[in-house]
Amino acid sequence: MKRLFYVIIFCGIFNPIFSQEDYKIQISFYKVDETKRAQYESVMTDVFGKIMTQRVKEGCMRNWIFRRVIPNSSMAEQFTHMTIDVLNPGSDNYACGEFENIRKKVFPNQSEEIFNILRDIRNSSRNVIYRTKLSRVSGFNKIGGKAPQFAMFCITKTKNGNYKKRHQDEEWINAAKKSFGHDAWYAFERVDFVNGTKEWNYLTIDAYADAKDIYNGNKPFPSKLNERILKKYGTPSSQRDIWKRINTRLIYSAKD
Repeated sequence: MKRLFYVIIFCGIFNPIFSQEDYKIQISFYKVDETKRAQYESVMTDVFGKIMTQRVKEGCMRNWIFRRVIPNSSMAEQFTHMTIDVLNPGSDNYACGEFENIRKKVFPNQSEEIFNILRDIRNSSRNVIYRTKLSRVSGFNKIGGKAPQFAMFCITKTKNGNYKKRHQDEEWINAAKKSFGHDAWYAFERVDFVNGTKEWNYLTIDAYADAKDIYNGNKPFPSKLNERILKKYGTPSSQRDIWKRINTRLIYSAKD
């Protein structure tokens, strides 16, 4: 009985700590015509960004991030912008009160007619390519949780479960923090992936505060640790194929 009591106490204390990082994100990909990009980005930051900032302040979501795909980089012809909804742990959406109430808090003197015009500008400026939802696997952030200026999204197809297991290995993640030149790094698994299809099912994000750090490379893992990791999970090429790398620059982060 005493043992059961301590098990309950242990779970009650530590489970929230372990589960607080279990969250989902929704990434939306958009194509915006070059002649409309300045206007689109202005409306997204000056209007919708401020509304999403209010949502974050009210605890509806962890963050909302707006990024531009760097021109002439991979996938830039397919889509030009991305938004990332960072949801609260255990939540599948950021529903939190009436949208109109939140808008009025941010823009108390803005009429509904004016807002509708601005919303139409946003919607008519872009084509939604697709949206997908992902669940966090692991990650780290060395700059106080802020969204880094530059982020490379690696669209990946896993070959087996070892890629995810490696990313969840505490010994590996601690070594990665020390060895990687990244200011932040994250791994996500697609929630809406259909097994048996040829779609990508995994995403890693390499993020940097400064563009010059992108090409500095990583330090090698300690040799004994690297041997253990290889023996346990195999080589990276045996675990996954990276299909595309999407280079982006931050435009707006609601939390920051």
